[in-house]
Amino acid sequence: ELELALADSDRLRLAAEQASVAKSEFLSRMSHELRTPLTAILGFAQLLEMDTTVAPMQAEQIGHIHRAGQHLLKLIDEVLDLGKVESGNIVVSVESVAVGPLMRECLEITVPLAEARGIAVDADAPGLDGLSVSADRTRLRQVLLNLLSNAVKYNRDGGSIRIEGAQAGQRVRVTVSDTGIGMPADRMDELFQPFSRLGADLTEVKGSGIGLAISRKLVEAMQGTISAESTHGEGSAFTVDLPLDETV
Repeated sequence: ELELALADSDRLRLAAEQASVAKSEFLSRMSHELRTPLTAILGFAQLLEMDTTVAPMQAEQIGHIHRAGQHLLKLIDEVLDLGKVESGNIVVSVESVAVGPLMRECLEITVPLAEARGIAVDADAPGLDGLSVSADRTRLRQVLLNLLSNAVKYNRDGGSIRIEGAQAGQRVRVTVSDTGIGMPADRMDELFQPFSRLGADLTEVKGSGIGLAISRKLVEAMQGTISAESTHGEGSAFTVDLPLDETV
């Protein structure tokens, strides 16, 4: 009976691995096939936007086409990234990364988006100064930008965002918290699953539900962890925990 159980377990594991590979291949091929015609659509939309003879109403409609195309292109890129991460084809290049300067670089991109909605950003984060982690700088930047953009996107007008950093033993913790819509407690286990938006798909907030899934895989590839706490209707806090670089 034990041998049969082990054999069944091996078959189930093999089937799961094959299904995962098939899914990754499908996502990759589908994304490449969609990208080709979409590139043409965006190209012609840009040409039409440059046409000064187009009537104002038509120019507005062309603008809608262009923005929708860019949103779709971003989604396709995220699906491609997800496929690479899940198939193990993504490589991280670990180096010493100063967290403070990298965070300020990410804030330069996201603060204007927050200010446009009256969202205050507490970006002092004195705990980050002088701290360095062992990480892939490009991928860590991608993770931090995802957390900051989510903190803006799912926040309320006039809300706030707080960034904190601290050393905890041989680790460095960076937390991004917001005063947004929060998430239901009974659905928190879905948070890092691909394409799960926890009800946000019923709102006007655009998104794919892929960013956090990719962020988790990237952080884990850098020997770190990412976690979340949330109170529905009050806000959320995401914490990235990475190895401290002691060579600095």
